[in-house]
This record gives sequence, C-alpha cells and structure tokens, in this order.
Amino acid sequence: MYDTKEIKDKFLKLQTREDVAELLGIGDKSLRYFLYAVKPDNMYSEFIIKKKNGDDRHISAPDKRLKNIQRKMAHILNCVYKVKPAVHGFAIEKNIVTNAENHVGKKYVFNIDLENFFDQIHFGRVRGMLMNPPYNIGAEAALVIAQLACCNGKLPQGAPTSPVLSNMVCSPLDTQLTKLAHKYKLQYTRYADDISFSSYKNEFPVGIAYTDEEGIHVGKELKEILINENFVVNTHKIRIFDYRKRQEVTGLVVNQFVNIRRGYIKKIRAILHHCKKDGVYEAAKDYIERGNCKNKSIIELIGNESDEDKEKVAVWFKKVLKGKLGYVKYVRGKDDQVFLKYVREINEIFDEEIFHIEEKPSFLDKIENSIFILESATDKQLVQGSGFILQGIGLLTNYHVTENGEIFDVKTYKGEKKCSISCGINLVKENESIDYACYAFGKASEEALKLGTSKELTIGSEVIVISYPDYCSGNSPEVQTVNIIGERIFLGQRIYTISGRIVHGASGGAVLNLSHEVVGMIRCGPASLDETADSAIQGFIPIDSIVYDLGN
Repeated sequence: MYDTKEIKDKFLKLQTREDVAELLGIGDKSLRYFLYAVKPDNMYSEFIIKKKNGDDRHISAPDKRLKNIQRKMAHILNCVYKVKPAVHGFAIEKNIVTNAENHVGKKYVFNIDLENFFDQIHFGRVRGMLMNPPYNIGAEAALVIAQLACCNGKLPQGAPTSPVLSNMVCSPLDTQLTKLAHKYKLQYTRYADDISFSSYKNEFPVGIAYTDEEGIHVGKELKEILINENFVVNTHKIRIFDYRKRQEVTGLVVNQFVNIRRGYIKKIRAILHHCKKDGVYEAAKDYIERGNCKNKSIIELIGNESDEDKEKVAVWFKKVLKGKLGYVKYVRGKDDQVFLKYVREINEIFDEEIFHIEEKPSFLDKIENSIFILESATDKQLVQGSGFILQGIGLLTNYHVTENGEIFDVKTYKGEKKCSISCGINLVKENESIDYACYAFGKASEEALKLGTSKELTIGSEVIVISYPDYCSGNSPEVQTVNIIGERIFLGQRIYTISGRIVHGASGGAVLNLSHEVVGMIRCGPASLDETADSAIQGFIPIDSIVYDLGN
C-alpha cells in the first residue's frame, strides 16, 4: 500500500490506462472489462429522494463492483487535491459547522446556490481539469478516470468520486472568489454548491450583490467570475441578511454563534412531550400523518394496530429521534444543556441508554460559585453589578460598580450570600482609568475561574460573556457566545467591542475563551437602574491590562 506522498507522485506521472490500473491495484484486463464490456453507465441504479423544500434530488448509485473502484479512486484523488481554506464541503475535519463559523456576528451575510451543481460538472470538464495544471496527467489516463467517475456524461450524485472531483473542478473558482472577498475585506466560504460571503462593514459591495425594487441580485464582478467558470446561479436562492434579521449559512443560524433554528428544537420538544403523554406509537403516528415520513413500508404499517406493527413503528421512530438529537449534538456539542436535557428524556422514554452521557456538573453548576451578583441597596438607589473570582487573584469587578463606597452583598444566582465587600473593608487594589476593583475573597476557592490571556484575541474571535443583567431573585446568569467586532479606546482604556448587547447589571461580568479561561471583564454596561442601557459601546476590558496593573 502506498503512502500519501507515493500516491501523489504516481498520480502526477499517469499517462495511460495501464498506469491507472496499476495505481488502482487492479489488472488492466479487468479495467478494460469495466470500461468497454460492462460500461460504467450501465452500472448505476437511479432513484429520487425529496429535499427539505420538497424538490426532487436524483441519485445515481453505482453497483458494488464500480463503487469499490470509485472508493479507491476517491482515496487517491483526496491525496492529490489540496483543500482550499475556503472549502468546507467534502473535506476532512470540515463540515457545515466549520463553514458557518466563518460568518458569525457579521453585519451582512450573502448566500447563493449553484444550480444543478453536479450536472454542471460534465465529462469534458473532469477530463480537461485532470489534463491541465496543476495535475497535467496524460490524455488517456484522464479519459479513463473521467469514464470511471461520470454517468451519462456528468458527475453522478451517489458516486464516491463525485465530491472530491467537484472540489477539484471548483478550485479555480475558489481562488478567484477568495481574491474577490479579500478585495472587499469579506469572508468567503463554499460548501459544495452553497456559496457565502459576509462582512463587518456597514455597506455590502455592489460588485458582489445589490438590491432594488425587483429584489436581490448577484453583482457584476461575482457574476462574471461565475460565468467564466461555467456555473449558473439558482435565482430562487439568492439571499442577503443583515444583523437585524436571522442570518443563516448552510442551514445554521450565525447571528451570535453557530446555532440550530429555534423551530428545530421546538419540534423535538413537542415530539418528546407527545411521546411521554400518549406513547411512542401515537407520537410516531402523528409524525407520519403530518407527512414527515418518506419510508413507504413504515407508512403502510400505520393503522394496522397490531402489536408487531406498532413495535416496528416505534423502533423506526426511535431512530428518527436519535438522528434529530444527534444533529443537535453535532452542531451544539456534547456538553450543550439543551442536548443533555432531551437526551435524558429520550433515554427515559425508551427505557434504554440511547445516548450515553456522563453525569458531571453542568456549566451553570461550575459558574454558580465563581460568578456572582453584587448588590447594594440604599435609600437613593439600587446598584447592581457582576463580579467573579479568579484563581490566585481574588474577586474582580468594575471600579464604577463599587465606587460609591457602600457595602455590597456578593451572592450566587440561587440566592446564597458568599460574603460582603466594601472599599473600606477588603479592597486589594482599584484603578479608575482601567475600571477594575479587586477584593480579597477569603481562602482560594476550587470554583475560581482559571486565568487565560487576552493577547491572542483578534477581530472575529469567539468569546463567552457571562453576567447578571437586570437581575431579579431566581434568575440564572445570562450566557452569550459572541464575537469580537472591534477594538477602540473608551475613556482612556482599550476596549474590545462585541456583537452581543450589554445592559444594566452586566458590568463586572466575566469574559471567557472557549476553554473557559478568563480573557476579559465586561466594562461597558450601566451599574445603576437610573443609567441608560443604550450605549453604542458594548465591550470588555482585556484581562492582561488588569493583571499587569495588579502586579505593579
């Protein structure tokens, strides 16, 4: 078996059919039999599946013999093809989530679909691509590979070779669209036939997209590139979203972080509630009667009412629910609280461990004793803020939260009072210009947050902002996953601005990186109910500024 470098070297030297047969590890006689006696076009079965929007998707599935050869060829091609940074479809360790992550927290997101994507990649394009740079293989070898990979003169949906060949053919397109994106300081990605551009700027470049009374249109510069690369845009799927609307990329919401549509979660909740209330079979029956099942054999079982048929329907429905929750896990992660909540429910409904979960403290449990509400009530006003304990340092909050000198109660969101703080009692150090105050917090707590660094933060970095805005008894903390959208000087201090909104009570909250280490402290949020929450600046102090000042 060749290693990746050997495969690439041998591929780039391909000239003849015999060379292709050798690289595939099959005899030339067998290859000739497939190509000229049986013929690849005769080795496919055709069927149709429904897309989510109701349209038909035509699948051409190769038989076992041809599929085995195509799998070998796909492996070879994946060794040869260098995945472009913008490409997230059919690429190792890339997926719809990594694709969507590039467009989080932007002011504009623009999406187009390439019409009949695989159909536009025909036999001649595959053969020509292989014969031209950077591959430059011989005409006969390119002909043989195209014959093995194409069905009726085009790339078939269902063949193992189609995904990687589509990326190889699109490589010049990806290069040109990446350059176009850089020209306008946009982010560009492609997931198969889904193309997305996004921007932090207030105006979207008309060379890529524009709107008029007739709707949304592809801009001249983008259109010219697509035409030159022989791709056609699906005019029914041209979409542009600004930050005030729900922004989506490859079916995922990207306004503040990569997420699933609320409607998807609501449907899962409703189905599980139906299962608990009326039983799995009745919930499945309702699901099927609403037109959600494409399996004819399962549809035919509904109404027979025999125990055996009900059991078959229940087993099928369990797989459906497992798939839906698997998608939630895939997008939001195995530790997501929504995922874990519904996993517990489905395990209980079917009385088996459909998903294994390790019962460990939830994120809320972790932060209960590390991020607090700070509250001081006087005859004149109620002052609220947030604060957190940092390992080896103590309790941190904003200077402007506790500057009135009153005694503040420090309590958890469950109402447990941890201690009291005051400038005249346990202040360690404060700095009005940086806007922080550090207080002693008794013995070092195991729950204290770990110190990270803000030096690695850049525009677009994803951070977790945790605080207690407009806190009332019983409220849990507000946890936002947001993006850094800018950097500016505010009242003499460097501030990272973010895509989320900060309101009363959030001042002094913790900003964590994705490893749950502290990288900042919320600053731009009013401390008093008398103050406005409409500040245009929504941001945080980098933690390194505070740590540096504490050490001097």
